[in-house]
Amino acid sequence: MTGHAVIIGGGIAGLLAGHATARSFDRVTIFERFSFPAASGVRGPAARRGVPQSRCIHLLMAAGAAAFDRLALGWQDELAAHGAGPFDACADAVIRVGGGRLPRVRSDIRAYAASRALFEQALRRRLPTTVRLQQNHKVIGLFADARGERIGGVAVLDRAGGRATLDADLVVDASGEGSTLVRWLGALPAHRGSSVEKSVVASGARYVSRWFELDPAHAPDWCCLSIAPGGTVALRSAMILRAEDNRWGVVLLARGDDAPPGDNGSFADFIASLGDRELTVTLARARPLSPILRYGSTANRLLHFERHAGWPQGLVAIGDAVCTLDPCHGLGMTLAARAAALLRASLEQTQAGLGSVPFSAGDFQKKLAAQNAGPWRLATGRGLGGEPVAGTPHSGRLHERAHSDPDAARALIALQHLLRPTETLPENIP
Repeated sequence: MTGHAVIIGGGIAGLLAGHATARSFDRVTIFERFSFPAASGVRGPAARRGVPQSRCIHLLMAAGAAAFDRLALGWQDELAAHGAGPFDACADAVIRVGGGRLPRVRSDIRAYAASRALFEQALRRRLPTTVRLQQNHKVIGLFADARGERIGGVAVLDRAGGRATLDADLVVDASGEGSTLVRWLGALPAHRGSSVEKSVVASGARYVSRWFELDPAHAPDWCCLSIAPGGTVALRSAMILRAEDNRWGVVLLARGDDAPPGDNGSFADFIASLGDRELTVTLARARPLSPILRYGSTANRLLHFERHAGWPQGLVAIGDAVCTLDPCHGLGMTLAARAAALLRASLEQTQAGLGSVPFSAGDFQKKLAAQNAGPWRLATGRGLGGEPVAGTPHSGRLHERAHSDPDAARALIALQHLLRPTETLPENIP
């Protein structure tokens, strides 16, 4: 395939889409509404305007890391240069779930943690030369052929207020949860008045985060400590992760009527209530780098583009523009990476050769929906139709056995990192 691909959004999903489409198009243009900050700042890693979770530490699950590897060769070198190398998600982690700790055994399940700014920097610096990144450019609409069956390009507004249209053979919406694609579709002549089905499952969670600096001499022998709700902290959970440049990110989560902390005193009280000595000792040795950072909605949201009648050719949507999960699961970047990898594979089927088939944007959205079904079930306990799914991993024998059975612990971690289909558990526990 030759021609021009336009990607809306320069975040994780958009940058990965740039890598994914570069081998199939002569030119790729990524339009980012805002500008990118430097990776680090005096008060912790830098934040990017327009990204609600940009100030929070980001976790890349093993399935996401594998997709990053397929799309952006050498991306991990940037993280390693700042001390944010991979860690074994079981051996290098202290995980408390259901009132007990998992055995710290080798799993070869590789995860990464770093600031969002560093992840984005690693992906930007390795973009192919055919990919052009345009900062401070806002895509304000789509245009289609006369029958509305194919998208032909986008309308763009630059920082100075100048408007332009740009032809495209493929438009990828990777603009995140704030995507206006549904409204744009409804404005097209062939789709006027149409709607897109949407599933929303509230999580009932609120969370805060904070950055700390820890002298390497005082660092623990783990890279991740996670406390899931259970036991005496039924409504509370926490996670601390090693990031870049001797920085550690802490996330505290409360549910129901319980409120996450908002000042130094309540932050310390929240930590104490968890009853975990290692977390308490580690933070006592650390120096706060940032204020306590609050975040908004944690609802799980899924747009069913795969059900939209007459989906136009030349248009696909990926990442949070399609599926947003409660951030406590740490699956946002992983879903974006798997979607971009699926896009590359789908596009490459159109290349000349035996058995090649035309690229169908509608078929891609159906494949993406099927791919997102497992993570959606994992996060919500529901199927794509909204029906409760019996026997989900949230309450099964797997959790009961994982505290004392290394194989069950590995299986649980593999499930959380999207390396094992949810439907195989908890019935088929090793």
